[in-house]
Amino acid sequence: MLSFIPTPIGNKDDITVRALKLLESVTVLFCEDTRTTIKLLRMYDIEWKTKKLYSLTSYTPEHRIDEYITFVKEQDCWVVSEAGTPWLSDPWKHLIKLCWDFHLPFEILPWANALIPWVIACPTNTSSFVYKGFLPQKKWRMGAIKEILQHDYPVFVYESVHRIEKMLQQVKNEWYKWKIYIWREISKMHEQHIIWTAEELIKQIELWWLVIKWEFVVWFFDQHNVKN
Repeated sequence: MLSFIPTPIGNKDDITVRALKLLESVTVLFCEDTRTTIKLLRMYDIEWKTKKLYSLTSYTPEHRIDEYITFVKEQDCWVVSEAGTPWLSDPWKHLIKLCWDFHLPFEILPWANALIPWVIACPTNTSSFVYKGFLPQKKWRMGAIKEILQHDYPVFVYESVHRIEKMLQQVKNEWYKWKIYIWREISKMHEQHIIWTAEELIKQIELWWLVIKWEFVVWFFDQHNVKN
């Protein structure tokens, strides 16, 4: 059995009792960065030296992934991401596909992730929405942004701290005049959620009111472009 365990995205108390029990009993644990996972285990006073921790990222070579699949076939294993639920924006989606391909049993524990609180917090009907994950860094980036601005449903994306200003400037250049909803540091001490236009958000960054730290979740407030 391969178990996908959600971890807190900011507040250490957001972990579930079930997740803690599994982390206590774990013998083989796949993670993005073993150092981060060791810090997580220490945070809950869980002994980590008796556990086998293996790093799995989008850069992990195929032969190593084959070894991991062998582990899963022979024993119970567990998966955690850097923070939140291992899923769409992590390398674990590939691992889930392999479980289906090799007919391996798996379970996904519910809860901690940034998207769901963000969808709930939006002041409009989000019974239908589109999630795009992280925007492309270079190739196809503008195409992806233009598609978002013209979509028939609310569109949600993640954006890196290194590219949030670039994204806002690109949206502004498309004459997008409707509101953008940004949520930063969900569940953390300095959590911010703001609804403004791209132009207004750029100004707030310049004034240091909107702090460029950590990852951002972004929702485009309307489905239409409005040009001058």
